[in-house]
Amino acid sequence: MSDDHQDPVPERRAVRDTYRSLRIAVVALVALLASAVVAQTVRSGCWETSVSAYYWTGAHDAVVGAVCAIGVCLLVYRGTSDLENTALDVAGALALVVAFTPTAQEPSCGAAAPPVPVDVLPGVQVAVTALLVAGALTILVRLVVRRRGPLTGAERAARLVAGAVLAVLAALFLVDAERFATTAHDLAAVGLFVATAGVVLLRAFEARAVSARWAAAYTVLGVALVLTLAAVVALREQVPTWRHAVLVTEAVLVGLFAASWLLQTVELWGTDVPRPARATAAARSGRRPS
Repeated sequence: MSDDHQDPVPERRAVRDTYRSLRIAVVALVALLASAVVAQTVRSGCWETSVSAYYWTGAHDAVVGAVCAIGVCLLVYRGTSDLENTALDVAGALALVVAFTPTAQEPSCGAAAPPVPVDVLPGVQVAVTALLVAGALTILVRLVVRRRGPLTGAERAARLVAGAVLAVLAALFLVDAERFATTAHDLAAVGLFVATAGVVLLRAFEARAVSARWAAAYTVLGVALVLTLAAVVALREQVPTWRHAVLVTEAVLVGLFAASWLLQTVELWGTDVPRPARATAAARSGRRPS
């Protein structure tokens, strides 16, 4: 007998399974990104100085494709609050910018000879123009179909900050595309992980109403993300005694993101539709959520 006959509400099961698949997809895409980096390293016999530097290697297609797909998943995924949704949308949009704009070209694996210069500007112009058009259409559709509801002061502030960050990047591209092509990657990468840390810390705050252990786990991962990001920024200037310091810290950042996403997947696996932690706690106690 098929699952559809066993489930009295197959449509609800389909929604649940789609939600689960979306969460699993992000973990699979992180594994794809890591595998591409390792495969290229085995092929070349040496490590690049950062994850972003693999843009210039044979791992280019897999790296760009994985980061783009992760960005789309973050944009599509709906969290349990407007604050979380805003942080996820910013992270998703910035992931696409990270994918479309390369880091500075440098000698591969520390080779003495400088690399042959590659003009990335035409590709960046086409990709980011398409991203702006798709983004504008998406915002328009969301404004038309979204359910209206009151926003808190924190949610309004988060939306204003998110809009300002994305507007600054868009303005930089429209005013000076060449400068955008050479600087946007690093700016977007920092913003991406700041937004990711925000998602994890927001989940820690929400989880306090349900489980102190879940809240503590999210808090540890969120704080670790913030501290590691600070280390990446501090080490962005090449460390003479350790060329791969940025690569290691970036790998830790990606690993922490994957761990937090996997943790939340486990926490929410049994739910049909994720609800805010405060609503779940209120339901358990027999009270109506405020």
